[in-house]
Amino acid sequence: MKGSLNWYFIAAIILAALFTTQHKAQYSVIKGDEPRIRAILYYKDNPRALVYHKNQRHHVIAKMRLDEEWFIDEIRRESILFKKASTQTFAEIFMNPPRRPKRHQDWSFFGHPIAMWEAIELLAHGFGYHAIMHFQAGGPIVPAHHADSLKTMLRKVLPPHHRFVIDGPLLKVLPVQPSGEEWTAVLERMKKSSPGLLTLRYPGLNQPGIINSRGDDIQFILRKISLGGKVPIQFPRDLHFPVYASFRNVPFAQILANIVYLNQCIIIEREEGLEVTPWPRQILQRRPYADYPLIQSLPSEPQEGSGPTPPPVIMEHLLNHPLVQQNVEQP
Repeated sequence: MKGSLNWYFIAAIILAALFTTQHKAQYSVIKGDEPRIRAILYYKDNPRALVYHKNQRHHVIAKMRLDEEWFIDEIRRESILFKKASTQTFAEIFMNPPRRPKRHQDWSFFGHPIAMWEAIELLAHGFGYHAIMHFQAGGPIVPAHHADSLKTMLRKVLPPHHRFVIDGPLLKVLPVQPSGEEWTAVLERMKKSSPGLLTLRYPGLNQPGIINSRGDDIQFILRKISLGGKVPIQFPRDLHFPVYASFRNVPFAQILANIVYLNQCIIIEREEGLEVTPWPRQILQRRPYADYPLIQSLPSEPQEGSGPTPPPVIMEHLLNHPLVQQNVEQP
């Protein structure tokens, strides 16, 4: 009997040693070049996270690959279990947020300070909505909340002097007084727009498209919509503001109308195509340089006494997309 107990004791030591060896082989020591977890939106059926890696922001879900090295195995409430392809090891990286709520229930949103659109985009994707935000909205957000719905979560997360509206599958976020105009007036003007009528003349705008803009210049976005919807679009040369929008498989007509009208511009039908122009009360945000390549007319030499001359036609091979026109400024 005593010999049998000794044998069991020796077997237990061997199994413990094997377990320790395997455990050490699976998990590696953090070196400092790992992905950084900025925020986690956790729900047992649909967890997702915002991860910074190699100067890029990634909205990630489980079983998603960041790059050739890092694979996301599981997203937990306050950590993510990664797998490294080169060493076939696992690393559980904890978020360690500066603030934690007292209880864990329903949807939880933890994280470090992040930009407002980063939070809006993460919440919209998690709860299954499209999203758009006015370019003057913004502010830091420190996620440390629980909620059972998107509305409840937004009431806790949004900074002061901001409002939101959930219009069917679309989340709209605005400051209280964008450019001195009441946010309710902007929404009323949006209701009067008729994106469906645009498709009668331009059937290409019925095609579903994807726009995921994290601050792209409006001219860059209009260029993409012009290409996808196969419609000429004009706009003033000095029309510049960042676009914050996330649409997935939505007709280009609806994408165009929502982006334009929420940011206090309007759409005018012209004989040669559509024109996007600011609403009279809108204040253009002028920049010394553009964040993205702009669609500009090539320089031309006006002849003395001949008055203003139209810009020359841009050859399509220079831009590799259908021509998107700009209004010519009259003296």
